[in-house]
Amino acid sequence: MSIKLDNLADWHPLAGSVVLRASDDRSRRVRIYFNCLEATPLFVVEATAGDDGRVVKRPARFLATMPAGLETLEFIANGEVEIAADDVDRVVYWQSTEREEMWFDGDGESFTTIHDRAPRNEALEWVTFQAEQNQKRMEAALRSEMMGQLAAMRSEYERQSGVHGGEAPQRQKPKSGAGKAGSADQQGDAAPGGTGAEGDGSLQGETEE
Repeated sequence: MSIKLDNLADWHPLAGSVVLRASDDRSRRVRIYFNCLEATPLFVVEATAGDDGRVVKRPARFLATMPAGLETLEFIANGEVEIAADDVDRVVYWQSTEREEMWFDGDGESFTTIHDRAPRNEALEWVTFQAEQNQKRMEAALRSEMMGQLAAMRSEYERQSGVHGGEAPQRQKPKSGAGKAGSADQQGDAAPGGTGAEGDGSLQGETEE
């Protein structure tokens, strides 16, 4: 276990009380570090501005009992806060970052470069704006033309396929000339058969004679 106190000059004895002032009465988070020789009860007195602008202190109330050693006390308060131990003879040291001012000494060298904004050219901005508008109009026209072509292709497809009320394609009927040719061929096949029957009859007559 290690105990880190950092800068000893930041630790102050809690002889009577410690007052943490505030610029206004808004709520803020207060964090105080205590280094106590023994367990020490602490009390707090809050002070806020009254209606007439005068500081009004509330009655002291018990805050917490800090154990021996290094401990941190944290709470939210409004306005000025005064913290005191139950006995002024207590050996208590404290430090806080409340309203602490910090600064760093620089060597004067800066690595920041401020960019100078170029002056506006209103004529160039107007030409650029017109070019952007023309580009948008061309894109809109091209999009409209493509949508029209797609709609025409869809309509033609639906008409040919019979989808959505279109006429379905019908089968083509055979031509009349082909039918007549087929019947004539059938008659020609039947004619030799008839002739054969007559021939058979004549032969039978000659045999009887």
